Amino acid sequence: MKDQSELDDPEEIRLRNIIDMGLTFSAMIRLFERGSKRKLRKKILAEVRRVFETESEKSFVDIHSDFCEWGVKNILLAEKKRSGRIIKKVTPPSYGQIAKTFDVVLKVAVYYSHLPNCERSREIAKWLNAAVDTRMMTMLKKSYPKDIQPWPTTVEQVDKNTYMTMQKIVRKFIKEKHHNSIMPVQFDDIYWNALNR
Repeated sequence: MKDQSELDDPEEIRLRNIIDMGLTFSAMIRLFERGSKRKLRKKILAEVRRVFETESEKSFVDIHSDFCEWGVKNILLAEKKRSGRIIKKVTPPSYGQIAKTFDVVLKVAVYYSHLPNCERSREIAKWLNAAVDTRMMTMLKKSYPKDIQPWPTTVEQVDKNTYMTMQKIVRKFIKEKHHNSIMPVQFDDIYWNALNR
């Protein structure tokens, strides 16, 4: 065990634990190659601090995009085997898979855990994106069939342009169906529960 003076401060440990919870909660970690959680945690810890300090939605979007671009280049999907045979080789994840991972971690840190503090979390929460899953995409497609051509059927098929368009569709859906009474970060909570009953 480390000497007491070498132990990290409680706030740093809290942040690391919240990031770990978010990574686990995203359910995407199981898709990534072994060792990816450690790489993602390290990068997210750096990026989440930037999110906490950012002063504008545009800056948040840039941080989010930079993280997703990094993830597509530095993380790999796990090899899939069935009956001992490889059915899917190691490949990079899609932009959508990395974005969903980051979106869920940010939701856990900012929206659920109110980091970095309550006042800032309320401001940042408005900028957070919806962690859209397959069922939500199917639901949105019914309302906006022509907004994306072709509509992806899985998060694995979501590239950067599709992801950005999908986030605009979520906001349009919120405006039309919820009269802007919810945020995108609340959209996926509401519809994940509704569609998975």
